[in-house]
Amino acid sequence: MAVVVFEKRAGKYDAMLVTRDGRVEEIPCPKQRPIPHDMFHFAVETVLQKRGFMHRAAAGEGVGFRMADEPTSNAVERLVETMQADTWSGRPDPAEVIELFETTCAARGDAPFALDGAMITAMRAEIDRLAGLWEPLRVGERLELEIV
Repeated sequence: MAVVVFEKRAGKYDAMLVTRDGRVEEIPCPKQRPIPHDMFHFAVETVLQKRGFMHRAAAGEGVGFRMADEPTSNAVERLVETMQADTWSGRPDPAEVIELFETTCAARGDAPFALDGAMITAMRAEIDRLAGLWEPLRVGERLELEIV
């Protein structure tokens, strides 16, 4: 288990703070509604119990705009993009979200994993839960999340 901390900041970026070996690594998170981009990773990876950016960063893998190829992790990234689009587009029928995920994977040459409507509903619920915790925070306040 690891803990990541999200800190609300002024400007275009919030921050994700990961502590490893007594050192804190700060990762800029583009501000996106309703939660920062990397918090979408937390929602998707936690609900589906899949290894993606969040788990890889917490495990000590160097972070950057492109991590080493890992098939599941690559598909998780496509799903994070898809769930952001889903949130911003008014949440269409889950079948459309699954189709968009598969299309996004195909466009990037990644292999999608199986999804169903219940998974989409669960990820939406987690995004909403996180948004409810994140929204009332003021600049400088933090939200701690456990990665299991």
